[in-house]
Amino acid sequence: MYTLYGARGCGSAAVEAVLALAGIDYALVEASPWERGPGFEALCRVSPLPRIPTLVLDDGTVLTESAAILAWLVERGGARALGATGDAARAAELRWTVHLACNVYNAISIRDFPERWIGDPARHEDLREHGLARLREAWSAMAGQLTPAPYLVGERLGVLDVYAAMMSRWSDTRAWLRQAHPHVEASLALTERDATVARVWARHFD
Repeated sequence: MYTLYGARGCGSAAVEAVLALAGIDYALVEASPWERGPGFEALCRVSPLPRIPTLVLDDGTVLTESAAILAWLVERGGARALGATGDAARAAELRWTVHLACNVYNAISIRDFPERWIGDPARHEDLREHGLARLREAWSAMAGQLTPAPYLVGERLGVLDVYAAMMSRWSDTRAWLRQAHPHVEASLALTERDATVARVWARHFD
């Protein structure tokens, strides 16, 4: 059985949802870095850089980074049905999953946690504004390349949809997407109406 180290409202939400959608059994360890307890201590023993999410496989192999975990679950971990079908769709799925991890999440980190990047509090607000601009630029770059049908890269709900829906829950992105890129927001809303996704989201975001 897999072991997932996660925390409410964090990046583990997408991994939880994909595991649930694929019907994969796993043990969830609450390991919030903000309320440090036994779960976080266990995570520190598993990974030298404790991050949420961390997935430990049956053989003890440790996977970190949300995009890597989702890609592995599709390729080898039992969630193949949640991967895009066809070379072009799979390429798009991988492209935009990594784009979200590298560009969108990075900008979220800058906007929401400026103190991690610069020590002078007087400059934090300026950094937040720049982070927000980069965040919206990254979403717009993706939105301009997508024509949901009705999901982001095809007819079936997949890992990219879940990952993007989770990312849209942070930094007040959803309301902005509704105005700036309604076709993407509508696709994300469809993903969130899935009963399994909705159940996981209720724990993380309600």
